Amino acid sequence: MKRRPQNRARQKQINILHTTTRQRHSRKQMTTVGFWTAIVLAMVVAVGVALHFGVNVLLDHALYTNPHYTLKKIVIEPDDLSQYTIRQTAGLELGQNLWTLNLPQITHDVEKLAYVSSAKVERHFPDRVVIRIEKRKPVVKIVAINDDLGTRETFYLDRECIVLKPRPDEPAPSPPLPEVIGLVNAEVEPGFRLEQPILVRALQILDAINHTSELNTSIDIRTIDLSQPLSIKMVTTRDMSITFRTDCVDQQLMRLTAIFERYGNDQRTLHTIDLTPDQNVPITFYE
Repeated sequence: MKRRPQNRARQKQINILHTTTRQRHSRKQMTTVGFWTAIVLAMVVAVGVALHFGVNVLLDHALYTNPHYTLKKIVIEPDDLSQYTIRQTAGLELGQNLWTLNLPQITHDVEKLAYVSSAKVERHFPDRVVIRIEKRKPVVKIVAINDDLGTRETFYLDRECIVLKPRPDEPAPSPPLPEVIGLVNAEVEPGFRLEQPILVRALQILDAINHTSELNTSIDIRTIDLSQPLSIKMVTTRDMSITFRTDCVDQQLMRLTAIFERYGNDQRTLHTIDLTPDQNVPITFYE
């Protein structure tokens, strides 16, 4: 009866010893694994830093400081633009390294110029940069009147209503541009966009006329009168007057096209066309 408790105590002691031994062995293994893992990671980091530093040194000598890639020629197309202004705006100087140029930033800076619609900047190795510029194209002209100074100055507008100032040596467009009249409270400053909705709609109509074969061959706009808030009056070089509403532009253009298809070859000459009514189109002819 007394031996059983002794055996149980001995068995429990043996089990405790086995458990303690396993825990110590497991901790030792974890410590060893952690040590070697830390060494491996340290080696990987060291190799990565060394590789990064070596690549930078290699690129610096091979590209960024290599005199073979020194900028020697700047080509700007078209060549009738101010070379000095564009080079200054782009921040380009002879002697720069081609690899260090930030082409997206240069493009963005050049496109800020008032007369530039879009720009494309290209590196041509080993020593040239080419800047191709799409100029804004004037579609109408507008005369700004300064009552205080008693002066009149002519400006151009492109399709996006951006104000363009003609250069002193710039020849007048041929054929002459339509003139916008009757626009009030417009601050005409080069490089700025005019936001008047009636002006935007007028240029939309003008663009549609110029891109419709039937209308383009029959209509040559001379003036665009915006003095009325709800209508746009265009007068052609043949003194034909066409009045548009400021809404439903597509429908009005379809009606206008139908009129010229019907009366374009008529012996009578159209004098006025009123597209403002919802139905029917009042027209008159020269006697």
